[in-house]
Amino acid sequence: MPAAEPAVLSRKAALQALAAAARLARRAVPPAPGQWQAWFDGSATPNPGRIGVGALLLGPGGERVEVSLRAGEGSSADAEYLALIALLEEAAARSLAQLVVYGDSQVVVHDMLLPAGAGAASLAHHRAVAQALLARIGCVALRWVPRHRNGAADALSQQALAS
Repeated sequence: MPAAEPAVLSRKAALQALAAAARLARRAVPPAPGQWQAWFDGSATPNPGRIGVGALLLGPGGERVEVSLRAGEGSSADAEYLALIALLEEAAARSLAQLVVYGDSQVVVHDMLLPAGAGAASLAHHRAVAQALLARIGCVALRWVPRHRNGAADALSQQALAS
């Protein structure tokens, strides 16, 4: 039996890591004291087309920060990544130390959880920007949620497209 190529093995390991992360994301974990929670969503209409991004940050003291803005043109994957980036920019500007981020884009969440160099090449620029922002924030957990649990961020992205 021929030895597997190293790239194939690393891809397999990355997929196994994603499966483990998805299992963890399905568990409902209450926020820790002092921890912020955040949701992001992006829309491209048509796909590709105009991009609207939405994000919602909720603080432990009842703080509520909404982000809703137009972000140029691109695909739905671009829109989702730009929404995550807008959320992380807001979190970094507020010097948040603990943050749990939820998004319904499996493409973006999985891409961000892959080891360096294993992500989608077409999204590498967005991923690099998001990773740089993560480095400015303390402790961040990124979790996938089903679309029906991301309604507020979706509404904010749709609001951006309507304006």
